[in-house]
Amino acid sequence: MPSPSFSRPLFRRLLAGLAAAGLAFAAPALAFATTGPEPRQAIDIDRFMGRWYEIVRTPNDRQRNCHGAYQVWAKAPKDGFHIDQVCHVGDRDGPQRHVATSARIVDPTTNAKFEASFFGGLIRRQYWVIDHGDNYGWMIASTADGKFVALLARTPGLPAAKLAALKSRIRALGFDNTLQDVGLDRAP
Repeated sequence: MPSPSFSRPLFRRLLAGLAAAGLAFAAPALAFATTGPEPRQAIDIDRFMGRWYEIVRTPNDRQRNCHGAYQVWAKAPKDGFHIDQVCHVGDRDGPQRHVATSARIVDPTTNAKFEASFFGGLIRRQYWVIDHGDNYGWMIASTADGKFVALLARTPGLPAAKLAALKSRIRALGFDNTLQDVGLDRAP
């Protein structure tokens, strides 16, 4: 049987080159798979303090039986803040469940990226404020990987036209998540 016309070292270099080319083409797709859209603008962290109501969110197991959810943000020492996450179990009139979260800013240039710590630091996750209203009346936030996105507002509901516009904005920012309406059916 005749031997192949190329040597093993040449064959290995060829395979290495093909593998490198494959990684070069796959890298942009892999990068987007591990990070979501970047924040659009810096935030004034002091203006973010206070109550935020969940209006729309990506459905997830941890919030399956969570209704009328809201968060209360409060400043903490050393560039940190606390977020008290509250929801009603069963329905909007059900008992409240609280999850205390501490957070720290991880991008002081924009203040729009932070790491939240749950259950005394047992769980840590990065969240990004992707966009917000000029008057800080709404925000679009997501996990850093873009898998979970939420629209929050200063009121428990938004007018239908405003809600539709913000859902379109979420899609335009690059999120293709399924979205679940969780705010009030009417604007306050």
